[in-house]
Parts: sequence; C-alpha cells; structure tokens
Amino acid sequence: MKADRKNFEKTINGLGEYYLRELCMSMYDMIEEKTLRENASDRINTESALAFRAMQKELEDTKKELEDCKKVIAKLNEQLSLKTRMIFGRHTEKFIDSLENAQNPPEEFEDESQVEDSDERGKKKGSLISFEDLKKSRSEDPGKDGQNNSGNNGSHVTKDNGSKKGTRTANLYESIMNLPMQLLYDLDIDKLNEEYGEGNWRIARWHEHFTIEKIECPIYVKRILTPVISSGLEHRMSTVPYKNPIKDRSYLSASLLADILYRKFVLALPFYRQSDDYNNWGLALSRQVIIRWVNELVPVITRPVIEYLTELMLQCRYHQCDETYLLVNRDGRAAGTKGFLWVHSTSELASCNPIILFFYEATRGSDHLRKLLLEFHGYITCDAYISYHVMEEESEGRILATGCLMHCRRYFAIALFVNDLKGLTDEQILEMPEVKVLMLIREVYEEENRLKNMTADDRLLARKEFVAPKMGSLFEYIHELAESEIVFSEKLAKAIDYAINQEIYLRRFLEDGNIPCDNGSSERHIRGYSVGRANWLFADTITGAEVNAAMYSIVETAKANNVNPYTYIKYLIEKMPEHLDEYGNITDRECLKDMVPWSDAFHTYEEECAENRNQMYSGMFPAPVIPKPPRKIAEAASEDPAADTA
Repeated sequence: MKADRKNFEKTINGLGEYYLRELCMSMYDMIEEKTLRENASDRINTESALAFRAMQKELEDTKKELEDCKKVIAKLNEQLSLKTRMIFGRHTEKFIDSLENAQNPPEEFEDESQVEDSDERGKKKGSLISFEDLKKSRSEDPGKDGQNNSGNNGSHVTKDNGSKKGTRTANLYESIMNLPMQLLYDLDIDKLNEEYGEGNWRIARWHEHFTIEKIECPIYVKRILTPVISSGLEHRMSTVPYKNPIKDRSYLSASLLADILYRKFVLALPFYRQSDDYNNWGLALSRQVIIRWVNELVPVITRPVIEYLTELMLQCRYHQCDETYLLVNRDGRAAGTKGFLWVHSTSELASCNPIILFFYEATRGSDHLRKLLLEFHGYITCDAYISYHVMEEESEGRILATGCLMHCRRYFAIALFVNDLKGLTDEQILEMPEVKVLMLIREVYEEENRLKNMTADDRLLARKEFVAPKMGSLFEYIHELAESEIVFSEKLAKAIDYAINQEIYLRRFLEDGNIPCDNGSSERHIRGYSVGRANWLFADTITGAEVNAAMYSIVETAKANNVNPYTYIKYLIEKMPEHLDEYGNITDRECLKDMVPWSDAFHTYEEECAENRNQMYSGMFPAPVIPKPPRKIAEAASEDPAADTA
C-alpha cells in the first residue's frame, strides 16, 4: 500500500497545474454525486421504515379484526346450531334418553308372558294420591326410587305406542258421538239382485261407517222484522223500537264478533286474512270495520271481568309471572321501540281455579309489579329477571320470588348443544359435565312429576323425603364444577354461574307444596300469543295492544279451565251488555260471579248452546226411510211409511 501511495504521489508531482485542477474537480463531482446518493438512500430508508411501521400496525389491526370475526362467526355458528337443533333436533330429555338407551337398552316385551298388563286408561285422570300411597307404591316397585342397579336411574319407562294410538282413536269416536249426525243407508238393490238373485236375499243387519263432514258456509243472516203500527181513526203511524244489543245501528251479532275474536286470538288469524276469508264466502266485511268493532267493544265488555279476575287472582298466595315483547307502532315513541305484555297467573299447583291475565305496559320496569302487587302477600314463581328480586327486597318479605328449574336446565342444554358431538362416543358424551347436570335435573323432574296429583301438604312431605336429596346432589355437583380448576366453555361457565346465583330461589319450591319447581306453565300460556304475534307482527295503537292483552286473558283463562274459548267469548258478549249502563259501567257487581268460566251460569249456557246446535242441525238431517229388500217392498207399501223411519 505504501509503494502505491508513493507511486501516486510521484505521478501527481509530475503533473501540471491544469491537470491537478481537473483532477480536483473530478473528485469533487464524485463526492457530490456520492452525497446525493447517500441522501436519497437515507430518504428511502426513512420512508421504508415508516411504511414498515404502518404495515405492522395494519397487520395488528387486521389480526385483531380477524379474531373478532372469528368470535362473531363462532357465536353465529352456535346460534345456528341451536336454532337448527330447536327446529329439527330432539328435545333435551329425548336426547339423554337415547344416550341412556344405548348404554342400558330397555326391556323388550315378553311375547309369551302369562301376566296381563294393567290398564292405566281405566283410572281417573288427575285423581288425588296421598303421601302414604306414594311411599307404598315406591316400596312395591323399587325401580321407581331411582336406586336400581341398572344404571339408568329409574328413567326408562316402557311406552306402549299402540295403546296410545288406541286411546286417541277412542277419544275421536267419543267426540263424534256427541256431534249432530246424518243417517244414510248405502244400498244398491239392483246390484244386489244381480249378484244374489231377486228375492233370494235379505238384510240381516247393518254395519256402521262414519265420515266427518264440514258444512261449507256457516254464515247466515237473521232478518228481524218489527211492526209499524197504525193506530186510531187518524191512522197515526208508530214503530216498535229495536236496538241491536251488541252495537246499535250495525249488522254485528254476538256470534259474528265471537267468531272474529276466536279466529284472531285462538287460531292466530290476522284481521286482514279474516276479511279475505269472509269475502270468499260472500260477506263483504272489510278489515277496517272488523278493527273498529273489536277496538270499540272488547274493552267495554272485558274490563269488568278482568278487574274481577284480577281481584280473585290476588287472593291466591301463589303466582307465576313472565313477560314477552309487543311492538306497538303508534305509541308516541321512536319507531321499533318495544312494549311488553306481562303474564300473571295463579300457580299451576294451587287449589283455586286457574286464572291467567295479560297486562300491556310500555316498558319492562318494576313499576307494573309495584302497582299490581301493592297488597299482595305470597310467592311468585319467575325467571331471574331483576324486577322480581327488586320486589322481594322492597316488600321486606311480603313477596318471595321462587326460581325456575326449567331456565336452569336450558342454560346447561345450550352449553351442551353448542359442542360438536359428532366425533364422540356415547360413553364420552355421558361423561360431559353438561350431560351429568342435565341428568341430575331430570332425576329431580322424575320425582316431582310423581307428585302432581297430591295435596299440597302431602306433596311437601314427599318433596322433603324424595326431591330434596336430588336437589342436594344437583347443587353439590354444580359447586364441584365451580370450584374445579378446569377451564370450561363460555356457555357452560355461564350456566354454572346462573345455577349458583339462583340457588336460593331454585330451592325455594321445597318449602311449600303449592309452589311449582319451574315456570313452564307461564311459558305455555304465552305460546298462543307468540304464535299469533308471528302472524300479525305488531299492534298499530295502544288500544290495540290493550285489546290483545284483554283477549288473551279471556282465552287463556278459558283454556286453563277446560272450556271452549269460542263459547266463553260468545257468553261474555251476550251477557255482559245486560249489566252495563250507557257509559259502560257495571250496574251490579254480583253478576261478575256468573261471568267467570267455572261458574254454574256459564256451564248452563254451554249446555243450552250444545242443545240448540243439535236441534238446529237435526232439522237439516231428516231421518230416512229404512230400505227393504224387494220381497218386502209390496208388503211395506200398504204400511205407514212414517213407521219405517230411523
């Protein structure tokens, strides 16, 4: 390197001033160009670093967004799975039954058995049994105590589907016998003469065959004529006054209004479809006219009855309550704001007549409960909605909330059904904590279902002896799950938290034999309304919402008391106007005792309606002449034909 440097120095010393200047300028240009390149490179590096940081941030945001999308997709998949199972799958109990059947197949019928099965159909449904009878039956049949060694916890019950089918057929036949009947003789004499020879056959007996017929158009018009009186020598004209008892100056009758209300609130047929149907049968009845009739008359007719039913319901110490939404278009609030229907009923285990009442409220707040239950003392079976527990705290022990075991079971069922069970064996599924909890809950229901037909006192004794240990086992296992270090799914963790938080309320039914273990009856009462809401979607006005609440109260109370809703609606429409003044106020509160569906007055009215219906149809079906074989026709010609009618 030193030699090269000396050679370079010698060369420079030999150059002239001009060449040195050129060499310096060339070197300066090279340095300048290098500086520019370095500056450009630094700028590119800086821009690259900024772009890289931006890309890193965008990547992090994309990853976060992807995780959120995965969570949303997983949630939607769970919802889709639950919805699919709800529509196409088996219920929780049937699903667990199928798993147990795979492990412990139920006993088959013994084809050559010499012991005759007992006929349970001959026993009176709903007959009361005592606590001693229950203990005796359990001692005679050890399989009922849930402690058998087959591993099925006494849950397998052999079902005779053939007997069920026979029962349904027998019930249908009995109902046919109570309907108006037309008698016809199916006899082709010419065909019989051709087959057997004329005069060579006779009728030994008749075989009965039945078909159920439907009269096409049950609508008819009642034409009422009132006289115009001409009196005196002056022939002064006057008319006998007439007033429609339902709605003056209208074509409306009690039967037509009852049919409209029955179709809407029992068959869930919206008013516009009813209008189309009436028009198809030749009655030009518009939807607007129907709505005007209903909104004007239903509040007046039903208000006193519902107030009276409310008084009776509040006298019962055991209630069940639930709520559901109702969309009202013109309620003075923002579009899409939901109102609510509160459903109150007497306990399904209480000894009083069942009463089911719907109340419309704009919100789901506690004010409705405060107003309705102001003087109520007793128990309310409900879900875990906070308003019920607020009422318990505010009432200082006057009102006690009891939990719903059905809701608890539903949480664990959801936790089970969101899992992918396709790759699991039956043994693995049975070991899942969700399934174990569901099976423990089912054991509670098995014991509880045996106590339906007992008095409250006997039911309480049976619960303490047979149901309380099952509830203890259930919550002992749930607490074990909560205290374990296993990481559960979100749904299962939520189910465990729900059960533990509601334990005091879920156990409260063990304190009184009149308290049901779940709020299933309230959900069954709401079902009819939910089916209707799916068809008509909303109420247009607050008046319409209140009409919905009133009519579903009437309909569900009638159904709970095993009476025909149409007949009860028609009864109220006919009888209530007789006890109302011109302003719609009740004139005699004593009449309200006859307006409930369990009253003797209503049952008498039911019998009269059935008798009138049979008489009306009997005139449409005159008894035919009994046909005779050919050899007896000549002899019968001289006899009175009226004697040969059936």
